[in-house]
Amino acid sequence: MFALEVNHIVKTFNDKKKNIVIADDDVSLTVEEGKIYGLLGPNGAGKSTLISLISGILTPTSGTISVFGTDIVSQTVEAKKMMGIVPQEIVTELAFTVDEILHYMGGMYGVPLEERKDRIGEVLRDLDLEEKRYEKARSLSGGMKRRLMVAKAIMHKPRFLILDEPTSGVDVALRQKIWELVRRMNKEGTTILFTTHYLEEAEQLCEEITLIHHGRVIKQGRLSDIQKEFSENVVTFELFRPDVTHLPHVSKQGIEFHYPITTHLDQNMSEVIQHYGDNLRSVKSEAASLEQIFLKLTAN
Repeated sequence: MFALEVNHIVKTFNDKKKNIVIADDDVSLTVEEGKIYGLLGPNGAGKSTLISLISGILTPTSGTISVFGTDIVSQTVEAKKMMGIVPQEIVTELAFTVDEILHYMGGMYGVPLEERKDRIGEVLRDLDLEEKRYEKARSLSGGMKRRLMVAKAIMHKPRFLILDEPTSGVDVALRQKIWELVRRMNKEGTTILFTTHYLEEAEQLCEEITLIHHGRVIKQGRLSDIQKEFSENVVTFELFRPDVTHLPHVSKQGIEFHYPITTHLDQNMSEVIQHYGDNLRSVKSEAASLEQIFLKLTAN
């Protein structure tokens, strides 16, 4: 089953100064249940607009969106019960304590009263917020408020979790904590849609991705397949003694040598290792990074 199906979504805004502004232009994607899926693009690409459409905050101009087969427009309440959402902006009830906020969120999503206290404790431990349980939200630091946003979203153990730029502006320690939580929740069965403009995050977490730019899908699929498509098809190596008989078609690039992959990476790598033996200083074949891929796709 698909956790999320987005079919030919178009969203337009009527702006009197700019006439019609198109935020997402015929976007389609599917997220399989049990996956961590990356939605990538630079600031202003349309990621947050698409998240607002998926979460039911905005209504699409055309196209359909369903969560586990439940239409987000015609069955909004049912669809939202299955989702947890961490928005990009920090929005919380500043006059209430962390405990009160999570108690309210649990009740709103139907967590039984007798289970709520234990569930709050679990969530706070997961996010290192235990010491802040009875403090008012207004007294929390920016990083702690970000943790509280995540806590609110996972309080009801959602089947589908949406994280919209969850590590934007946070320190390295919190970023790692969020990554750990994402991986663990996914292992426990939660499907996760992760939006980010930090390309290394997607490389760390996501098996499949969609790249969007100016509201349009410019590439999507398995990350490994996309990296293979954009990688240079060469084995790169260095030698202790460069003046030797080389394999056919080897070229020199500075202190490195390039050997084109003509059959299969493993076979060509073995050919290099067997031919040069202990004269090899290093040998590698690197997949293209997402940053390199995005730059190539948006170059024109």
